Amino acid sequence: MLFTATGRSKAWLCSLLILAGLSGSAAQTVLPLPLASSDPGTTASESAAPKPVALEADVPAAAPASESGAGAPADVPAPDAAAEPSADVPAAEAPPADADLLDVTPVLGTEQRGGPPGDAGSWQLVFDENFDVLNKKVWTPYWFNDCSPKSVMNNVKTCSKNIRVANGEAVLQLSDAESGALLSTNPKDGVRGHAGFAFTSGYAEARISFPGNCRTGIPNWPAWWTVGQKFPHTGEIDIAEGLAGEVWSVYHSAAWSKSQKVSACRAGSYHTYGLHRKDGANDIYYDGRLVHSYVTSDGNSPHYLLLNVGAAAGFQAFGEASSVKVDYVRVWQ
Repeated sequence: MLFTATGRSKAWLCSLLILAGLSGSAAQTVLPLPLASSDPGTTASESAAPKPVALEADVPAAAPASESGAGAPADVPAPDAAAEPSADVPAAEAPPADADLLDVTPVLGTEQRGGPPGDAGSWQLVFDENFDVLNKKVWTPYWFNDCSPKSVMNNVKTCSKNIRVANGEAVLQLSDAESGALLSTNPKDGVRGHAGFAFTSGYAEARISFPGNCRTGIPNWPAWWTVGQKFPHTGEIDIAEGLAGEVWSVYHSAAWSKSQKVSACRAGSYHTYGLHRKDGANDIYYDGRLVHSYVTSDGNSPHYLLLNVGAAAGFQAFGEASSVKVDYVRVWQ
């Protein structure tokens, strides 16, 4: 879901390209993914320029992509450059000493239920967030720095002021074209008092209402996704991403990228979006139905959870009209 510029680049208009599909005879639409930028670390949503991702094209690059995104042949969409913060990255701004760090934790270890739809195996609920409060030991409400030029993700600064938790749901908004919102469980974001959460194999699901309606589609650039600490080598999984008004499932790694537009209107109402992450493959479920399966190349590295809303060219909305509402986030293993 990531596409941030490594400099101070501005988003430019997306275009549609046509690439050959798996059969070689059917042409499939390639989605131009928008830009975003981040100073401390980048992901697929943070590349220097929008790079189209071929639908269901499972073509490995000739050589692993470098951290700059270079190295892929010209006719193969290059994975987006990204490298999560390491020791040489400036630490995030520390909260004041009297910061309100809640003691609540959604991490469990006893309840047995859920898991991927149709899988009757024994699953343990290890993360259960119902958003009764904003638990800052688990979630950081911005990308490394609160509402600063160092916090840009998907073309907007990520500001804690654009997130509210009430009535059992988290609401993320764009206040204007330059200020959006993000929630992250990155255990290594450097924010004092933040423990975070990450997982490898398992099933992660969120119940989300994306903004918009079936006539206009989904505005802005909202997403529910997971990513590893060393993108692209540890991968990025965009479980549900609002692109060009519709919901897409997208995957990025150093070896290849894959995307799938999932038809049917999902704007303006709650739906469930799930990821069954396995060692070497992912299954994506929308409302309990399998909609996308693909092989992966990320070493099953630990991934943390993200929810965010950014800005993209095209249909935009602000304030209440931009609300991404999240009822719950759960992970089973």
